[in-house]
Amino acid sequence: MNNTKDIKEEIFLRVKRVIKAQPNQTLLINDLAEVITNQELQDKLEKIQVKEVTKKAGQSMIITALEIVQAIKREFPEARIEHLGEADLIVDIEDNSQQSFNKNKPSRLYVLAVSIILFIGSAMAIMNFHADVSMVKVHQQIYALVMGKFTKRPLLLQISYSIGLGCGMIIFFNQIYKYKFNKEDPSPLEIEMYLYKNKVNQFSLYQKTKQAKKGNQNKHY
Repeated sequence: MNNTKDIKEEIFLRVKRVIKAQPNQTLLINDLAEVITNQELQDKLEKIQVKEVTKKAGQSMIITALEIVQAIKREFPEARIEHLGEADLIVDIEDNSQQSFNKNKPSRLYVLAVSIILFIGSAMAIMNFHADVSMVKVHQQIYALVMGKFTKRPLLLQISYSIGLGCGMIIFFNQIYKYKFNKEDPSPLEIEMYLYKNKVNQFSLYQKTKQAKKGNQNKHY
């Protein structure tokens, strides 16, 4: 029988970007990356241990693609590895306090209070904007052009404008509560949240890399 360490199969490795882990958890290849090769070898690769999550890591830690490749090479030195995807992987470490916090959803009263504050703030912002651009005069002029007479309070136009403004905002954000008008297209809020998470991950990666470089420099001295 051939020694498994002498396998020269080609392995395609795609490293993930972000994963979640628990303290003291041993991370396997299957947790950190997607592996494509023959089925027998793939099952063995996915069970290879790469790194253990320690309490010293804090809330997150970085695992490089080289560490994953080294773990594979320890078991299969002759394997040919094609690395795809990210160069570094971020491990978000969730302790028990974080899990309990995530499970405790805010109360309906809290959500209602925040919604009222946001509603009042948005209304004030819109009214201040309309005051700056003299929207009342614009409505008066439009009403006079259409109806043929001037009035200080063109309520017919102002009410329809207010309703149209609210409907336009709902259509723009493509979502009202849990219902989406177009399920295929992402809403602007979803895009902003996606960009925000990417920036947070990039900054976390930058911080961890900087700390690692400082640690290496201190070892040399």
